[in-house]
Amino acid sequence: MFKKLQLLVLLTLVIGLTIPPAYGADHRLRVAVLPFDDGAIQGRERWWREDWQVGRGVSDELVTALFNTGKFRIIEREQLDRVLKEQHLASTGRIDSRTAARIGRILGVQILIMGKVTEFTTDTKGGAINVDDRRNIGIGIRSTTARVTIDARMVDTTSAEIKAAVTGYGENKKTGLALSIDYNSIVFGSDKFKKTNLGIALRDAVASVASQLAEKAEAIKPAAPDISYRKPISCRVATVYGSEIYLNAGANSGIRNGMIFKVSRIIRSVKDPATGKVLDYITEPIAKIRVISVKSNTAVCVIDSRINPKYRVQKNDLVNQI
Repeated sequence: MFKKLQLLVLLTLVIGLTIPPAYGADHRLRVAVLPFDDGAIQGRERWWREDWQVGRGVSDELVTALFNTGKFRIIEREQLDRVLKEQHLASTGRIDSRTAARIGRILGVQILIMGKVTEFTTDTKGGAINVDDRRNIGIGIRSTTARVTIDARMVDTTSAEIKAAVTGYGENKKTGLALSIDYNSIVFGSDKFKKTNLGIALRDAVASVASQLAEKAEAIKPAAPDISYRKPISCRVATVYGSEIYLNAGANSGIRNGMIFKVSRIIRSVKDPATGKVLDYITEPIAKIRVISVKSNTAVCVIDSRINPKYRVQKNDLVNQI
């Protein structure tokens, strides 16, 4: 009997260690990072290549740095770009808090991170002897300092309130016998760029922003939406294209990514015998569907599970939030 009890305890411990955490146990903030505004530096004397997208490059670096903190769940860049395009917003980061909140709600995130690059400079002192006219490479004693400053803020997508604002600063200075750098021959964000003073200063500034935002995240509790007046969402299937089911309602109706709905077929309408007004419907449940993409007035769903294989989801089927 004692051996059986020992075995039972051992099995309980093993199961407890191997079963993954329950769904929904991840309490990290779900965020999206907008392309940063580089207007402040674009307006000054430009010294870098025309094809350098500094604001977007900074936001891409920040996504990686935020992910590495382990404090955030971050939405994919492709999904963000699609929403910006659908909302007819240029991906420059020049978006106010209220517009950002609307974008965030469509994406289904709690916090939207936005900001601007306020400094992006290099300062070189000393001389260099040209050793290759064709490649514009020189060598000599020189001192080069690169500086990057980034302002970032976290916007609550429910209230449009700025929850946190931080500034990250990076500086890298080198002095001695060094190769001069022709930035016009370097692709922004490339491995070659990352090894330069400017690339190092940018990473330091981004790392500072990510670290500060991670600290702020611990204390941030996004505003809870007021659902006291809201009814469960009901709509119809607008069309079916392949495996994707399009609804005739979207973000403006409160639909968010990840929501689950039940699709039902109308079997018979219940009408008032005196007025002919439809009072109710007799329905047959078909399937449960999950929202994967949301626009202002429509949402795209896929089958989550089938309830009745007799029917296939089709246009005009009833859709009700579970």
